[in-house]
Amino acid sequence: MKTSLKTAIFVATIFLASCQTFHDAPQGPDQYLAGVHEMKDLNLDELYNSFGVSEYPHITSKLEYIISSRNFRAMVITYHTTDPFGNPVLADGTLYYPLDCAIRGVVEMSGIAHMSKDGGSSEDIPVLEALPVLAGYAVILPDMIGYGKYGNTKQMPHPFMIRESLGKVAWDMRMAATEFFRTLGYNVPRHTIIAGYSYGGGVGLAVARYYQEHHRHDVQVERVVVGGGANDLNATFRGFARNPICTYPLLPGIIMSLDHYYNLDLDYHQIFQGPLADNYALWYDRTRNASGLISLIGEDMRNYMHPDFFKPLEERNSEFKKLQPILDLNSAVDGWVPYMPIYLYHSTEDLYVPLEAADYAYREFKKAGAFVQYKSGPGSHADWGVETFAALLLHLAIK
Repeated sequence: MKTSLKTAIFVATIFLASCQTFHDAPQGPDQYLAGVHEMKDLNLDELYNSFGVSEYPHITSKLEYIISSRNFRAMVITYHTTDPFGNPVLADGTLYYPLDCAIRGVVEMSGIAHMSKDGGSSEDIPVLEALPVLAGYAVILPDMIGYGKYGNTKQMPHPFMIRESLGKVAWDMRMAATEFFRTLGYNVPRHTIIAGYSYGGGVGLAVARYYQEHHRHDVQVERVVVGGGANDLNATFRGFARNPICTYPLLPGIIMSLDHYYNLDLDYHQIFQGPLADNYALWYDRTRNASGLISLIGEDMRNYMHPDFFKPLEERNSEFKKLQPILDLNSAVDGWVPYMPIYLYHSTEDLYVPLEAADYAYREFKKAGAFVQYKSGPGSHADWGVETFAALLLHLAIK
């Protein structure tokens, strides 16, 4: 125990000794970066207070040994990318980086799913996904299509788990971040780490897959650390059908988004039931948060999803059969053998995203011969968010 403590203190001391200020450098022509719109200087306490880290003293006490930056900056940028139809758009994202320490590397994060279009990581600074900045890492955090107050995508539906779109938007954010950090005299390295929790867990896998399939010679993903995500929509749907209690009612919005981007022309009276079948367009207009939607439809999906949702695939109605090829197409798991190690985390008591989503990813990756480690156990969805990021920070500390 004493030896471990001495080692941790020694590692933290080395990190602190490496701290230095930034120097400006000439900026080359920007192809991706469109603008810098907001800057906030923050400190350790403000980051902790933003998500109630004091409720997890077993985590907080360990963080003290790995902190190399207590003061950092958040920059909100806009950048050029495309929507799922291929149209050029301006998207938003946030960059976090230390002010009192040299940047030690880059972590590319994916954010949670916001019900309201006024959510998004750039509108809620700081966020849990900024934690790697404490270990001296720059954090690249795109809002993705459908969020952000400075770009022009806020009125668009978010393309939930549309794999290629998510990967493309994340890649373009990385390119914009590369252009921005060049002005600080920092060159974004080829090596990167991808992470995310909740919806960001599934997105993180989709982004890693996109990087491997489209940019393997441009970037080396060292590892993927994700948890609590809808890694495969088929597995997620199966999990909800088996345990239909959901306290974060995102599923109707996911279906509506896929309908929009794939022009499925769904008959929602064959997808939903009860009041939701008549009011889905109004209730899921992206102006309500989760609690507001729960007050309208409740936590039991049997009260608002059509009975066919709970049947085997072959017994579902024609509207679900329209949707099925899109679910198959956008798995972040099927048909992929990751070259990078995958670290999966999920609560066995999760009422946001069913455990089956993580079980399925683990089974399929293991079967394909990928390196994958999987940790699950009791606790809330939020508890396992802390577990996931604590594991990420531990890796960053000893890296």
